Amino acid sequence: MMKNIIEDKRQQLYEAIGLSHLTSEETLRASRELERFMNFHFRVRNSPAKGTVRKAAVHSNAITSILEVASREKLELPFEFNPDLLRHAEWYSIDVIHTLLLAVSEKYGNEAVESIGEIVPERCIFPQTVQSFEESLQQLNRIFHLNHKSSAYIGEYLPYTDVKNEMTVFCHTPHYPAAFNRGILAGFAKKFNHSIKLKELDLANGGQFKING
Repeated sequence: MMKNIIEDKRQQLYEAIGLSHLTSEETLRASRELERFMNFHFRVRNSPAKGTVRKAAVHSNAITSILEVASREKLELPFEFNPDLLRHAEWYSIDVIHTLLLAVSEKYGNEAVESIGEIVPERCIFPQTVQSFEESLQQLNRIFHLNHKSSAYIGEYLPYTDVKNEMTVFCHTPHYPAAFNRGILAGFAKKFNHSIKLKELDLANGGQFKING
């Protein structure tokens, strides 16, 4: 799907350049949109090995979200957390979160992982300037990086709107499964009391989703 969008954007740009009534600003906008997708596609194809990603850290609110769902649903986790450690440590290796999510998925299925993702928007570091569901999707990549520390590329989100009241979100998060990202998207809708229809387009590398509403 990504390649199709890139080709469509490239064709739109070629057509735009040939239309004399379009302003230079409109042509530049089409060029920047094409560049945005091509850069995303390049980073996805050339993302570093997982060994590099493992050096990244994730904020402790991610573990808090997992523990909250585990307590509520009585899920067994592969290891226990010292309460004192949770109170004093702010950042954890991203591998800890990956291991927990993988264990939950294998034992309880994707619905449990989705439930964890759904409460992330209420626990994560969140920009106060974001005041709507639409803004939260547009700022999804920024929110992702506010909640992670890394000197290397660890993934990203790319929102895309081509039709009114419809958005496609491309996720490239090798350490976070599609079920987790689906839960996060549903959680943002819940946070802002926004009704949506959410459809999975692809499950690989974090998933691709179409959102109506």
